Amino acid sequence: MAWAAASVNGRRRDALMRAARRAAMICACVLLGSLMLAPPASAAPGEGELRPGESLRSGEGLVSPDGTQTLVVQPDGVLALFGAEPDPRWVSGAAVPGSTLVVADSGDVALTAPDGTVSWRPDTSATIGSRLVLQDDGNLVVLDPQGSQVWESGTAVRPSILPSGGVLEPGDTLSSPDGRQTLLVLDDGDVALLGPDAATRWSTGTDVPGARLTLHEDGNLVVTDPDGNWVWRSRTAGHPGSSLVLQDDGDLVLYDAVGAEVWSTGTVVGPSSLVSGTPIAAGQQLSSPDGHLHLRLGADGLALAYDDTVVWTADAPGAASLAQQDDGNVVLTGADGAVLWASNTAGNPGASLQLEEGALLLRATTGQELWRVDVPVDLVARDQVATECEDVTAPVPQGDTVVTTLGVRVHPCLADALDALMTAAGNDGIDLRAWGWRSSEQQIALRAANCSPSASDPTVVWCRPQTAPPGTSRHERGLALDFTVAGSVLRAGSPAYVWLTEHAADYGLENLPGEPWHWSVDGW
Repeated sequence: MAWAAASVNGRRRDALMRAARRAAMICACVLLGSLMLAPPASAAPGEGELRPGESLRSGEGLVSPDGTQTLVVQPDGVLALFGAEPDPRWVSGAAVPGSTLVVADSGDVALTAPDGTVSWRPDTSATIGSRLVLQDDGNLVVLDPQGSQVWESGTAVRPSILPSGGVLEPGDTLSSPDGRQTLLVLDDGDVALLGPDAATRWSTGTDVPGARLTLHEDGNLVVTDPDGNWVWRSRTAGHPGSSLVLQDDGDLVLYDAVGAEVWSTGTVVGPSSLVSGTPIAAGQQLSSPDGHLHLRLGADGLALAYDDTVVWTADAPGAASLAQQDDGNVVLTGADGAVLWASNTAGNPGASLQLEEGALLLRATTGQELWRVDVPVDLVARDQVATECEDVTAPVPQGDTVVTTLGVRVHPCLADALDALMTAAGNDGIDLRAWGWRSSEQQIALRAANCSPSASDPTVVWCRPQTAPPGTSRHERGLALDFTVAGSVLRAGSPAYVWLTEHAADYGLENLPGEPWHWSVDGW
């Protein structure tokens, strides 16, 4: 049930207040004001459900049963969901101060302004007896009277570990803690590891519909067909108590009971930039955010490779360390400290060596490019004839996209505007990165990973997070961006999100409500 801020006790009250303070949106005066409000009808303190006939007013909220998730109606009227992070994990979008969240007797859920206008409601048909529930996994859901989910915020935290004896069925996934890597059991029987751009970075290569992935108690990771026959295995038996872990660096690793690595996919994606004080050693690498471009430091020097194709080298036998100096020079040194290669860019303090999708570049703090190596155009298509974005109404192949100057693959009609937007953001201190175009195959994989049929009606599909059907995604057209900052998707209320809400329209981009990171030419 709902609860009033005045009647919350213990851990649940603390959770709400912490979340509100983190967002800097609920001040002491507002909380004091909410103390004078009478609790809504049938309200009970500390529960995570809002039932028919109940409401939440400004300063009131729900807390998940375990106390880790908080949903609050903020004084500005926005409905915000908080987890452990300081920024909200989901928001309802623009609203009116003094708004109230109501579950009507009809089952309709709506955020209503003081004048009665609705500023937000879930995209689902009302069912008498429906209720709004905040779950421990961070998902906000609407459940019908039978307990079937009819809407969700798509903010559930997915597991990143498959424990000993664990099983992944078709459609099940693991997700890295930062949410950028996904291990997916496809309906066709393949088990695929998808990178941040949804491209497959590793797979079992199995083609047996209905197959499942099991981590046996003896430590063997096995793909079996519906009859239980093995069709792939890691050959790691003899390590009881092992766990399979999908890491933020993109590697899928099997660790034994004492934490020693037993097996891995070898798909580590290194950091995308080299900054002063953080050198890389022989055997390490930098990687572009999409995982395609790698700058590897070996005993013979540097090698820049796009997937498996080497596009540039700096020969330096005996190389031991690559470092970004404080003066802006990038130097490759041997074990004795002798300089074997340098970018010769001293005099630019604060410069950073960066890997983007289409280039390796050294950028000054002003944004000026001091040094650059481009990926050949036959590997990353760049020279396409631009068309109007409004004329792009269907998915486009990779050959009809371009990689922008700042390293994002999009449709040519969006390239210049996106470069201008990201440059302007950088000038204002916002270091935006983005994922753009994805193939139809990647969209199919994402849809399979994120969506499943409703338990009450198999013809209805529910997705977490919301994922467009293949053929309709603006990403497939190269007309949508998922923005990131420091390797994480944008959060509502973050400086980057605020900047985009103020400036993105100037560059022809609109936000998809409920997904602070997703911006496109038409808001879809």
